[in-house]
Amino acid sequence: MTALTVHRHSEQLAVCRLPPGAPIPSWAAAPGRLRAAVRSRNELSVVCAIAEVPTEVRHEGPFTAFEVAGPIDLGLTGVLAALLAPLAAAGVSVLTLSTFDTDWILVPSLQHAAATRALQRAGHDVDAPTGAEDRAEESG
Repeated sequence: MTALTVHRHSEQLAVCRLPPGAPIPSWAAAPGRLRAAVRSRNELSVVCAIAEVPTEVRHEGPFTAFEVAGPIDLGLTGVLAALLAPLAAAGVSVLTLSTFDTDWILVPSLQHAAATRALQRAGHDVDAPTGAEDRAEESG
């Protein structure tokens, strides 16, 4: 696998656990870089801005998102392996999500600097937040 370009986003995210039959809550749909909802037989997991999560909702975070520059061909293999191996070696815990166009890696925000260093040591290009939306996320 060749070196990948990864964009680090500044928005602080949460991973929430709701009952399996719960509707996707309106607070989870607030605008932002990444929002996701995954339902299984046992739970509804929601990824959203940590600032939007009501205090009574079970959640973990904050997390920092790393987005693989895409779109990535769905037939391409080894993308996550190339990124997760150096993170595991550095002791960085992760949660991964995939969309049609790309892969996302969430790391505990306290570990985002270690994650950045590990990815760079492995030869990947990591861009720090620079866009207007990321600056707004950092200030808000």
